[in-house]
Amino acid sequence: MTVTAPTGPSGQPATLTMRPSVTKLTAEELATLRSAIAKALEISDERGYEYFANWHGVTLGYCRHHEDLFLPWHRAYLYYFELALREVEPTVALPWWDWTASPDIPAAYTDAQDANGRENVLAKAPIQPWGPAEEGPNETFRKVGAAPVQGPPYDLSYALAATSYKDFEQRLWEVHDTVHVWVGGTMGDPAWAAYDPLFWAHHTMVDRVWRIWQHSSHVDSPPASRLDTPLEPRGMRVRDTLEVRALGYDYAGTASTVAGTVPAVKNGRSG
Repeated sequence: MTVTAPTGPSGQPATLTMRPSVTKLTAEELATLRSAIAKALEISDERGYEYFANWHGVTLGYCRHHEDLFLPWHRAYLYYFELALREVEPTVALPWWDWTASPDIPAAYTDAQDANGRENVLAKAPIQPWGPAEEGPNETFRKVGAAPVQGPPYDLSYALAATSYKDFEQRLWEVHDTVHVWVGGTMGDPAWAAYDPLFWAHHTMVDRVWRIWQHSSHVDSPPASRLDTPLEPRGMRVRDTLEVRALGYDYAGTASTVAGTVPAVKNGRSG
C-alpha cells in the first residue's frame, strides 16, 4: 500500500509505502509477498534473498545485537532488503508480525501450501551460505515453544514507558530475543535466523515498535557520538535511520497520528 503525504516546509508530496500487519494482508498482497520472496530466492547475486540473509549471521556477520546500534542497524537492513524485493515485485512491502496480539505465528508463515496449492515459501527457506561457512542446516526449521521461555502475546508497556533511548532499546531487545528463542530452530540461532522468512516479519515488528516509541512523549535518540557511525555493509549512517518517512515508508496504524516532516521520497528511495 502506498499513500501520498505532505512533507517538509514546502508541502511537497512524498510517496510512502505503508508496511502492513501480516494478518491484515489481502489475498493479493500476500500473493505478492510470496512472489517477491520466491523470485528473490532464485537470484544468486547481491540482489538475492540468500545474500541478504548472509548479512545477519553466516557468513558476513554484520548484525549488531545488545548494543546501541541494534535498532539503527536492523532498520537499515530491512530498508535494503525491502528495496531488493521491490526490484522483482515493485508493490511489495515488508509486513509485521504483531506478537503482542496473538499466541500463534501467523498462518501466512505456517501453512504448508499457498492458496493455489503451491509450497508456501514463507514457511521455510533454503540455507545457502555466501561463501565458506561452518557446517549447518540446509534449510530453515522451527521448534516453536520448545525452549523454556514465555511465548506470545508479549506486553510492551514496560519498553514503551522507557524515557531514554538506552533503556528503551535494552527493554525491546529483551522481547526481541525472547521471540527468537521461543520460535526456536534456526530462528533461535543468530548464525541462521535471517534465512527464515519469519525473521523479516519479526524484525519489521521490532522496527515498528521503535517507530511508535520515537513519536511518544519520550523522544530520545542514539548517542550523539553514534549518529555519524556507518552501518555495514552499505554505509547508511545512524542519523539516516531516525525518520522512517525519509526512507519512504511508514506503518499502518501509526501514521495517522504523526505529522510528516521530512523531504519527499519516491519508491522507497531518498532523493
